[in-house]
Amino acid sequence: MKFVVVGSGIVGASAAYHLARNGHSVTVIDRKDAGQATEHAAGIICPWVSKRRNKVWYELAKASAKFYPELDLELADLGLVSGYKQVGTLCLRKEGKSLDALYELAIERKEEASEMGTIEKLPPEEVKERFPLVREGYGAVFLSGGGRSKGALVRDALLEGASLYGAQIIHGNAALDEKIRLTVDGHKMAYDKLLLANGAWLKPFLAKAGYAVDLLAQKGQLLSLHFESLKMDDWPVVLPPASKSIVPFDGGQLLLGATHEKEAQFDLTPTKEAQEEILTELEPFIQFNESPSEMTLSVGTRPYTSDFTPFIGEWLPNQVFLANGLGASGLTTGPFVGKLLAGLAANEAASFDLAPFDPKKYIEKR
Repeated sequence: MKFVVVGSGIVGASAAYHLARNGHSVTVIDRKDAGQATEHAAGIICPWVSKRRNKVWYELAKASAKFYPELDLELADLGLVSGYKQVGTLCLRKEGKSLDALYELAIERKEEASEMGTIEKLPPEEVKERFPLVREGYGAVFLSGGGRSKGALVRDALLEGASLYGAQIIHGNAALDEKIRLTVDGHKMAYDKLLLANGAWLKPFLAKAGYAVDLLAQKGQLLSLHFESLKMDDWPVVLPPASKSIVPFDGGQLLLGATHEKEAQFDLTPTKEAQEEILTELEPFIQFNESPSEMTLSVGTRPYTSDFTPFIGEWLPNQVFLANGLGASGLTTGPFVGKLLAGLAANEAASFDLAPFDPKKYIEKR
């Protein structure tokens, strides 16, 4: 059978890789639009202490975090670098009841997630030793199983792996008509199974086929700082009690963010307001002893559903499969979601219950 994957972000790349690895004929189509969420995503692979009340999301995120080290080793066996690194996570809190409660939550959740690794409650002086830029007075719960990743690196490794297994990658404009016929740059493309993983662009894509999708395109800006004298290769990532995170990378790069701008949607203009918002929100937690040699904003568009739950699964019986709406946790969940989507399309035995993520309740005929 011929599998066609529309979208080469982290979900589409993972689906293509897993299908090709298992011997299927795979073609990936992507327009390479600016602003793809994967291209502008970097973050913390550490969902275990999230306070989100969406248990469906948490089970998916937990399984996804467990999958990351497995995928990293598998890609390494092919000579590919995924960009994932398990450096641990510092979850900052002031000492006292807040820190104690977070520690108790981590201990409780480890009962069903041994991949969290060692859990430590650290005093401020030890937090400062592990992450020298943190402000004085913050304790932390440290999770050794936490990691960090760059979306573009993971995507590229998956696509290269898919190519090694025979997948074809086409840069072109895919379109779907009302009879679910697929064209690429106006030319018909046959398929047996179609996988749609085109992120925030799914809504206009299916609109041409006569369908409305419950999907919001949300602008996100990420601030990158470069420090010549800081060697942060093995520094842990930092989750402060805020909506933004602090992620150190090799080569003295520190990523801060990101914003969540619902109204801007596909606007890719970097703004001074976003930079100020990020720095202001994180200022209570981090201090710099030197000015960065470079400061840039990266802008992408991420997809959300109205209830913040992604949809993953079969849409048109035995024909069209899709995954979308991963939002800000797309970098954490994307590789695992792509694997699940590939397995579903290839009629493999399910390794994870996708019933709560049924896409049919998010898509309707117009």
